[in-house]
Amino acid sequence: MSIHRFSHLWVAIFIAVAAHAQPYWQKGSRLASVGGSAFITGTSSDITNARLALQGGSCVFLTPTTAVGLEGSIDLASMTQAYATTGRVHFLASGASDQDFSFLLDAHVGMAYRENQTVIGESFNSSDVKVGMGAQCTWWVSQSAGIYLWPQLSKTNGGPSGLWEWQLILPIGVQWNWYQKP
Repeated sequence: MSIHRFSHLWVAIFIAVAAHAQPYWQKGSRLASVGGSAFITGTSSDITNARLALQGGSCVFLTPTTAVGLEGSIDLASMTQAYATTGRVHFLASGASDQDFSFLLDAHVGMAYRENQTVIGESFNSSDVKVGMGAQCTWWVSQSAGIYLWPQLSKTNGGPSGLWEWQLILPIGVQWNWYQKP
């Protein structure tokens, strides 16, 4: 018997294994992410404010291209602290965790609670909402872990005195992928 006799068998086994692999996210796939961003603003001679925003969340794929998720975040600045939650619907535009890159688009809505302190020591609280969209680009280091850059554009009433403004954030973070049968 020669190897040539079994070449068709090896090809059939390879195709069967490849067909049972998870080449794209499927119903029940989950993503979890932790990330953040830091901002420093100032004039040419002085720093006027510093801010640190940390976020963590998870989503589950309902179909191979659509997922829903929830995220929590904390935003710390010298005179303000904010606690927020955001709901998201993700759409897979390209790639998956078995490829080098994936590109997820999202639409989101969120609410935040802010604790503010004035220069003279008085404090006041406010809450705001946001609606927007984002585009998450993840570089997958392995099939289960990746590093993402996630630009997000939101319309929010979190501006001065509750005014509506556009907000662009650019968090960087780590993302994990795993599959759980539904």
